[in-house]
Amino acid sequence: MFDMAEPVLMMSETANPEVIDVSPDCREQICCDSLLPALAQEQVWLAGCSCLRTHYRIERCFEDVHCFLLTLGGEGEVLIGDRLERLQVGEWALIPAGQPLCYQLPETLLPEGQSPAPEPQPAASGDWDLVWLLLHKDSPWDAFASHSRLGCTSQQGTLLRTIENLYAEQERHQDPLLSALLVEQLGFYLRRLLQKGEGQSRGERQALRLELMLKESLTECWDIGRMADALHLSERQLYRLCQQHFALTPMALLQRLRLQKAALLLASGGDSVKQVAQLCGFKNEYHFSTAFKRQQGLAPSHYRNLHHPAFKAGSARRGGTESIESAAHRPDREIAK
Repeated sequence: MFDMAEPVLMMSETANPEVIDVSPDCREQICCDSLLPALAQEQVWLAGCSCLRTHYRIERCFEDVHCFLLTLGGEGEVLIGDRLERLQVGEWALIPAGQPLCYQLPETLLPEGQSPAPEPQPAASGDWDLVWLLLHKDSPWDAFASHSRLGCTSQQGTLLRTIENLYAEQERHQDPLLSALLVEQLGFYLRRLLQKGEGQSRGERQALRLELMLKESLTECWDIGRMADALHLSERQLYRLCQQHFALTPMALLQRLRLQKAALLLASGGDSVKQVAQLCGFKNEYHFSTAFKRQQGLAPSHYRNLHHPAFKAGSARRGGTESIESAAHRPDREIAK
């Protein structure tokens, strides 16, 4: 996802912590306002992305900065009030200045005699990939940080790419103008995310969490029970959630997401219809074609001919050739017409 082989510094070293428990295989990329002065224009002290592995626990209290955490992959835990809340993909937390700040990898026990892996491993159970920002108090960010908040978004990739670009600028002794534009972009994305999260109910977060979870694993064999278990809901609660927020049953939502991805692949890629069906989680090409035509009113191949420039041009050429050939076999009086 991102290269953290040589971090600038660990987030856990940027303040006077009460508890630090950081595994050596955790990696972070950090942008700091002392190295990247443009961050000051958005009242950002630090911004970074982290790959946390094996074990990680931080307890501290910042009096002058708010903390924003957003999960990219895996999951972590953050203290909200007196409860540890799990942050899964797309879920975020905002902890105001002056509030206890505790975040960690969920507790995992290694088999007896097994030691932690010496090298970073791909994201898996027990890992947590996230982006985070420390925002100055007594700034416009105070409007969003009157209390601890949880939310969910589908825009985590946008924030990640912006922070990665800022880190690259910091490392190569940045172009001040480009850095300023990237910081402005970062502030815009974060404000929009927090504004959309205003008043977001638990049900809305769960609905968005379900949608993100399905989009990331469309090829898996989902059923009602598995979806419900993933959200810690009963099957009946899951049905109500989907009806309320999508006006669909859970399986109909899954099919809609699969067909949306299929339409994108057909209009932008060169995979065969059979390959598209497999990439979107359909049992076979026939089931896919039937479902696609029912929703779009066109067979997948016809949809591609209509929307993909390369296939559109080929279809037009074939159509033109067929018209000439057809005309060549017509009686003269028909050609004259």
